[in-house]
Amino acid sequence: MKTIIVLLALAVTALAQTNNLAAVGMSYQPGASPAVAGTGMYAKALAGTPGTYVFTVVDALPLSVKPFTVITQFGAGIAQKIFAVGRVTLFVPTSAGVSVNGSNTGWAWTGGGLASITTKRGNIMPNVRVVKSSVAAGQGYTLIAGVMFGWEW
Repeated sequence: MKTIIVLLALAVTALAQTNNLAAVGMSYQPGASPAVAGTGMYAKALAGTPGTYVFTVVDALPLSVKPFTVITQFGAGIAQKIFAVGRVTLFVPTSAGVSVNGSNTGWAWTGGGLASITTKRGNIMPNVRVVKSSVAAGQGYTLIAGVMFGWEW
């Protein structure tokens, strides 16, 4: 497991890349208490591969209020552009990585859909994703829906 994560991280940093994107946002996670989660993402477009981005993502997913428990997930992945209409571009992001819950460490993956709406002040990025973690206290697959705000340079 650790070897796979190290190889993913090395592959992401070794690729020739252009176009940076950073985004942060909030998500709604049905069934969680509290139901609000946080997400951060950093992405780079792959040179010579239009519409393909490599990215890293961090999710902070709450499990309970008392005691306050959060699962933090760090992942690396690929986002592929599916189509664009005007200022809206639809992507399918998929990532895998490490999940941490207190002293428990395991694996996590996420996949779903993300729209990027270009505005004068940045990108608005509504998304719906499915998250699976080995340290999620038996929750299984979790659906989260959210919006991130991103900036390109």
